[in-house]
Amino acid sequence: MNIGIIGTGKMGSAIFRLLAGRPYRITVLAIDEAEARASEKQCLKWLKRSLRRQKISEDDFRKKKESLIFTHHVEDLAAAEIVIEAIFEDYDEKVDLFHRLESVVDRKTVLVTNTSSLSIEQLAGQLKYKDRFCGLHFFYPVVIIKLVEIIRSTDTSDQLVGFLRELCHDIDMPAIVVNDAPGSMINFVLAHYYVEALYILEEGCALPSEIDAVAKIFFYIGPCESLDVIGIDFFLAALTNIMDEFIEPRDGRDTTRSSIREGYYLPYLFDRLVAENRVGKKATKGIYLYQRDKVIDDVPEFYINPEHKGIIKKTQNTDDIIARRLLYAVFNGCLSGVFTLKALD
Repeated sequence: MNIGIIGTGKMGSAIFRLLAGRPYRITVLAIDEAEARASEKQCLKWLKRSLRRQKISEDDFRKKKESLIFTHHVEDLAAAEIVIEAIFEDYDEKVDLFHRLESVVDRKTVLVTNTSSLSIEQLAGQLKYKDRFCGLHFFYPVVIIKLVEIIRSTDTSDQLVGFLRELCHDIDMPAIVVNDAPGSMINFVLAHYYVEALYILEEGCALPSEIDAVAKIFFYIGPCESLDVIGIDFFLAALTNIMDEFIEPRDGRDTTRSSIREGYYLPYLFDRLVAENRVGKKATKGIYLYQRDKVIDDVPEFYINPEHKGIIKKTQNTDDIIARRLLYAVFNGCLSGVFTLKALD
């Protein structure tokens, strides 16, 4: 199969790594010549390391090198059977890109977007052939989170959904099919999970490491660590894209602090993190502080919401309370997601 991937950022690179280990021909479209060459160099370094560690043979190295193309010319995607778009979350940029794609690819070429926050229905409405388009949403980190959402619009064909199911099966990524709605099914659930973690923090119930330790009883990664990896700014930007559907501003306060559903507001701690440029691991500080090889909590007072009266005293059942709050948040998100996003399976 000939696959096109558009975007060389965090998600585009992760999707490439996932697919590059399979017997596909892959063409990666970068934003410019310099980025294309940089990505090619990085890929070659990865292949050489695999060869050196005897994970691939000399013959495999040669074949894989020949099957991977890096370019900044959209015309080089003309032979692709499926194109996966994974650029930044900007509606106009994506529409312009898909218009250019439609001018060069075959009518039967499948076009999908990795967006988790923009409307598939609205994007499809800008395309000439709506039936061959839908969302194919991977989760970061891709190699760890074995799940993909196939997000369909009203025009997405059943044949396309079936094709994508097979592709996901071939790359060992379980897929769920959901209808188009603001956000994504899993991120809708995770939003509740992350928000609850920050409420626990700003109430003084626990420190980030304590919350994550409890969460790891049930989940692979804790909410505080996960938010820092994703990026606080990226998470809030994704929420902003779905706010219009769920706006419920706080009276007399910043209307950007809208709820993701009625009566469910974002913690004030988000404001402090962004204001101090504590946007995550990439900035060497986020919910956690990153000092050399150490990941540490800040002082308890940093996380406290000034509206709260001091630090809440911990009790013997604090961990149990934290666990229940996080699990109830996930359960609440699941119920909200089913009714709001109408998951199909």
